[in-house]
Amino acid sequence: MELVYLNSARNCFRYIMKAFKIKEIYIPYYLCSCLRHIAFAEGCKINFYHINLDFSPASTFPKNAYILYPNYFGVCSKIVENLAKIYPNLIVDNAHSFYAEQIGIASFNSLRKFFPHIRDGALLCINKKVSFDIDKDDYKYVPKTLNYDEICQNERRIDNLDMKFMSDTTYKLFKALDLDLEKAKRKSVFQNLEQIYNDTNCLDFTLNDEDVPFCYPYLAKSEEDADKLVEKLKNNEITIYRYWDRIPDSYLESQFYKSLVAIPIDC
Repeated sequence: MELVYLNSARNCFRYIMKAFKIKEIYIPYYLCSCLRHIAFAEGCKINFYHINLDFSPASTFPKNAYILYPNYFGVCSKIVENLAKIYPNLIVDNAHSFYAEQIGIASFNSLRKFFPHIRDGALLCINKKVSFDIDKDDYKYVPKTLNYDEICQNERRIDNLDMKFMSDTTYKLFKALDLDLEKAKRKSVFQNLEQIYNDTNCLDFTLNDEDVPFCYPYLAKSEEDADKLVEKLKNNEITIYRYWDRIPDSYLESQFYKSLVAIPIDC
């Protein structure tokens, strides 16, 4: 596998599309819209698919199809493993699972999702050696804690990034991390949240020993219960994000949009 340091997860996906010259791909409805926009921009036909309550695909795919599957909230590694056994052209979006084992023809993560003082950057693992004529990102900044408005501003900046290699600033910050310590802290926080919320969580998932989730995904029994929990967490100065775009109520994924609370485990 080739390891490529790029400036964002979405540009990792763009790199994959170009490397394999993908003209048709399966992408879940329940996913950040930026990835489908990249596929459209690359002239690729998208076949959308639904997922089940356990986040597994609700349908099967042609054997050799290109399939993008996100390791949702970092709790779906067993589903990823099963898909990889069936579909040889699986692409794994590990933006929510930085520490996940690299499976499929390509997988990519997102540094800023797991390490809050890092503003951008992503690692791409790909089983095809290619060489694109791209520049190195020159983004420079002083690490600090961002407020909500600054986070949104940074997200808008990333939306408009050209595909480039990771900046020297981001690379140095990443290499200075104690990844084992960060992993241990995250697992500890997740386990504490699981003890608090597991009995009332409508999601049922089983983690592998090495799984290090992005957050604790809590599916409330109703939208009202979810709103109450969000308000409680906000009163404790915990920012809660909605995942992702609203989906028509006739589809199961709408339940995730309305009632799933992604409780942060940032340390």
